[in-house]
Amino acid sequence: MKKFAAIILFLYSATLFSQNSKSNAVLISKGESLDSIVAKAANVVPSPRQLQWQKMEFIAFIHFGTNTFTNREWGEGNEPESVFNPTDFDAKQIVKVCKDAGIKMLIITAKHHDGLCLWQTEFTTHCIKNSPWKNGKGDVVKELSDACKTANIKFGVYLSPWDRHEKTYGDSPAYNQYFRNQLTELLTNYGEIGEVWFDGACGEGKNGKKQIYDWESYYQLIRSLQPNAVISIMGPDARWVGTEEGYGRNTEWSVVPVELLNQDNIAENSQQKDAVSGFIPGDMTNEDLGSRDKIKNASKLVWYPSEVDVSIRPGWFYHQSEDNSVKTPEKLFDIYLNSVGKNSLLLLNIPPDQTGKINAADINSLKGFKQLIDNTFSDNLAKHAIVKIAGKTLMDPSTSITDDDYDSFWIADEKETTAEIILELNQKISMNTVVLQENINIGQRVEAFKLYVWKAEKWEEIQNATTIGYKRILNFPLVTTDKIKLLIEKSRLNPSLSFFGIYKTPPEIRINPEIGCFTDAVKVSIESEENARIYYTLNGKDPNEKSQIYTKPLQIKKSCNLKVMAVSKESKKSLYKTASYRKTDKGLILHTAYSHKYSGGGDLALLDGRTGSAFPDAVYWQGYEGVDLDATVDLGKIKEIDTIQARFLQSINSWIFLPQNVEFSISEDGIHFEKIAAFDNTAKLHQQEAFVEMNTAKTEGKKARYIRVFAKNLGICPVWHAGKGGKAWLFVDEIVVK
Repeated sequence: MKKFAAIILFLYSATLFSQNSKSNAVLISKGESLDSIVAKAANVVPSPRQLQWQKMEFIAFIHFGTNTFTNREWGEGNEPESVFNPTDFDAKQIVKVCKDAGIKMLIITAKHHDGLCLWQTEFTTHCIKNSPWKNGKGDVVKELSDACKTANIKFGVYLSPWDRHEKTYGDSPAYNQYFRNQLTELLTNYGEIGEVWFDGACGEGKNGKKQIYDWESYYQLIRSLQPNAVISIMGPDARWVGTEEGYGRNTEWSVVPVELLNQDNIAENSQQKDAVSGFIPGDMTNEDLGSRDKIKNASKLVWYPSEVDVSIRPGWFYHQSEDNSVKTPEKLFDIYLNSVGKNSLLLLNIPPDQTGKINAADINSLKGFKQLIDNTFSDNLAKHAIVKIAGKTLMDPSTSITDDDYDSFWIADEKETTAEIILELNQKISMNTVVLQENINIGQRVEAFKLYVWKAEKWEEIQNATTIGYKRILNFPLVTTDKIKLLIEKSRLNPSLSFFGIYKTPPEIRINPEIGCFTDAVKVSIESEENARIYYTLNGKDPNEKSQIYTKPLQIKKSCNLKVMAVSKESKKSLYKTASYRKTDKGLILHTAYSHKYSGGGDLALLDGRTGSAFPDAVYWQGYEGVDLDATVDLGKIKEIDTIQARFLQSINSWIFLPQNVEFSISEDGIHFEKIAAFDNTAKLHQQEAFVEMNTAKTEGKKARYIRVFAKNLGICPVWHAGKGGKAWLFVDEIVVK
């Protein structure tokens, strides 16, 4: 019976496709009605390469190059080739880390803006054949492509059009030929390429002229050499979501008007005719790209899906100072829900360190992230649900929308633009996640929907949203029910659904406080979901179901490392959660108030021995908004002092400035203070790159009980700053007295 149903499904799908002449682009006639335009939009579908790309869901960026060794993000192009010299490059390790995390493709920065080529190119000497690595015989691109092939994951390349080293850059015809030569090498010497990634960075060449990229010729070359490769971002197959935070739009249409792809002002001497499929790269970062209002005046509609890029670290290249700022598994999971779960593909950057391997901090976070994914989505609680449809339907949805076969689907009657789908479960279950998928082989159609659960003998709304597309993941507070309803309120033509899944995430753990420094004792509370059992250790070891069970707040009286695990009533295990507590014999008086948004760990945070990186969201920084830092350390008794230090952060893009000046004073009685050191930081307040400043004073054995640190906040962002007139932040993470 199931085989017969599959045959009927195949025949119906074939008929459906032939009747509607589906393609990934459609022309709109002048004066065409909105209803006609909407119908055409509903029948625009991905190309085969776009569909396979979307199904990967999760891929990796590997930023690696001169910046890895110079501790920068953008190179100048004048770095010597000898800078690039990884001590233990291991392509297999990089690929294994990615594959173990569930990643389906790896994209290497074969050439970044500095122009150094990570392969044995014949068209410039600025490449790794002139580096000391492997005596100039190495080839990063080849080793990674070979490792990907062995591991059976796809391989892609990033090639920066902007080249700050190449002498022909700015001589547009000459450089475009040089760039095509580089592309040809990458597309012919390294096997199958799954994605070619371009950004739009552009500048002046050494001749003072701005380079004009010949995008059309790049695309034609790629299509001829690697016809299955997706051309992304500044390309016709996939677009940039618009930020580098990892989060997609709440309304994400994959079908957009072609007009949005044209630049408002085409630079002089640029290509004056349409590129591949009428494509010219441009801005696609607005919040609304494909609504009825946006497509009503279109002359052409295309399938142009979103790619969300984000780095696992604050920067795109490896920096040792960011080892304690790697995104947590929970943060990566949230990014996944809001990228893949919002009709986009997730491109996560995982940069190798100076050894040429993925750092342990990144690996640990990826392992936890994969655990969350597996523990959440391995068990579809709706798999055996009874499916009921209100209204006319063309296909039986009883198994097609709850199984794991994306190509099996349900579709409403041709005259319907709404639908009501109810899943009846065989018992009450706890859930907090729903996954919906349209069959985009037919098109993207759903414009508005709501989710309800049956509670107290009536339907209760728990979520409402707009688009679904390839995948929509909805996460909400835990509910218990035996029925759930999807109400499709509005659709472009008759809606279809390929998948309706219900899940429950592993329990989360909340520890308060998560970090702390104390003099006598600290009270620590632990929370998780209702009915979850919480286990803990105080020696930093992994807890298990034989460990201490948490029943009431802990009174911690000595320094320790708390580690916690929760197990739900369904036997789902949480990730381990850790918290550290440090007992000190020093006291701290804060004469000014910090912002509780950035507490750094509380009133004694500046004495807890924990230091942050050049990243303002790190938990160890304590922030002062528009006010000075004025703090006095009490050593408990008069002691001989050798050194006083205070650490401050500058990250002006986040409105965080060094203090204008810093003063250190000492006292034996806490009343009469002697100033022993002062620092003037005003000359550094314009520096763009984020950095940490350590102000250090040698006291030459002076005696004191009290040490006062005063740091003058800039107060207001200066007129040259984007936040001019707003309050400036001062960030401090530690006062050290030796």
